[in-house]
Amino acid sequence: MTPYWILFIVAAVGALTERARKPVPSGIRPKGENLNPQDLNASWWLITLGLSLFIGLRHEVGGDWGNYVANLESIDPNSLSPNGEGLGWLATRETVYRLFEWLGKKSGGDIYLVNLLCATLFAYGLARFCRSLPRPWLALAAAIPYLVIVVAMGYTRQGVAIGCAMAGFTALTHGQHLRFLFWVILAAGFHLTALVLLPLALLVTSRRWFVSLIAMVVIAFVAAVLALGDTLAPYTKGYIEVAYQSEGALVRLSMNLLPALLFLMTKKRMAMAKEELRLFRWLSLGAVVLTVMYLISPSSTAVDRIGLYLIPLQLAVFSHLPNVLKRKVSPTFVAFSSVLYFGLVLFVWLAFAVHSGGWLPYQTLIWLTDAR
Repeated sequence: MTPYWILFIVAAVGALTERARKPVPSGIRPKGENLNPQDLNASWWLITLGLSLFIGLRHEVGGDWGNYVANLESIDPNSLSPNGEGLGWLATRETVYRLFEWLGKKSGGDIYLVNLLCATLFAYGLARFCRSLPRPWLALAAAIPYLVIVVAMGYTRQGVAIGCAMAGFTALTHGQHLRFLFWVILAAGFHLTALVLLPLALLVTSRRWFVSLIAMVVIAFVAAVLALGDTLAPYTKGYIEVAYQSEGALVRLSMNLLPALLFLMTKKRMAMAKEELRLFRWLSLGAVVLTVMYLISPSSTAVDRIGLYLIPLQLAVFSHLPNVLKRKVSPTFVAFSSVLYFGLVLFVWLAFAVHSGGWLPYQTLIWLTDAR
């Protein structure tokens, strides 16, 4: 588990030594190179590269590793057709991911090329999202324990979909609506549940209550289709997709609920542009609603799956928290406490999670070891 701790400690050191960007008055759109989400400076390109290699070149890491390998083996490199089902199957779900699988099979790169391509997209989306926040390194430290290690390295398809969603969130809060739609549609090419994010474009940009109501109805409808139809069937074959979800869903939803409540209580002090405030308000309300829905129906896999798209809320809120609380508590203390909290999350997951053994030991094509 040492490589995981090294990864987290690097981000934690960055979080505790970084200079917070100057807060932007609420309602004023951030400007300038340092707040431009399109801009990744040299250090963040290196972070993107490092995360891509760490995630993408893993070897037999992740509880569903065997299932992903088996799915890849069903791909015919000459026809993009698994088990002779024809090209029509390609268009039914996960189109982009299947294209990645075909490319991996055709080139001989196999699952490692597939994972590397997915990891690169995920890392790029994560870097863009963190870069747009006032404390990027603190956001990165918040992402490492669960979003990076568990989701991106275990739920490969939804992990890359969340990475695309984060790039979309960043575009949306900067008025780039077409780019938001592009990223969400691309995310759906890896995991169809990403379609539930599309109405956010209306929720964030519209001030009219009936438009917001329509958007919420669309979200509810899409979520219901995903929950009641057979769309989720392909995602419930492995033990990580079933047992792990049922055992840890409430914990994951609670991890989103905490920053959601913090945001709703302190949003007036958040130095965010109007679009950001609206986005994170709706994500926060979504976290509250999903938690209630889970308590009503604890067996709902769809609730847990959709809840994963709210993880970026944790990064955003904890990145803003030191500035929000600075009148009462030292920003350094808040940053340290946040790092300590996420370090505890990593420790508990590695030491006590039922299925963490699927991630241990960390192995990569760069070096292989049988030691645990």
